[in-house]
Amino acid sequence: MLLMDSSTKISFNRCIRDGDLVIVYERHDIMKAVKVCENSVLQNRFGVFKHSDWIGKPFGSKVFSNKGGF
Repeated sequence: MLLMDSSTKISFNRCIRDGDLVIVYERHDIMKAVKVCENSVLQNRFGVFKHSDWIGKPFGSKVFSNKGGF
């Protein structure tokens, strides 16, 4: 049996933190890799998305823009 260090184990329950890389689905056929920085924003046709709103949410969460887009 192979022993694993629990500190390096991948967890799918972890929340987004500053410095994480996330995949943003803008449409069903358009994705972007975005590095989360607390004072940054992602701006697209759906509105302005503050990275600070992402921090603390579980990966896979739906987030909303200033215009109500998600």
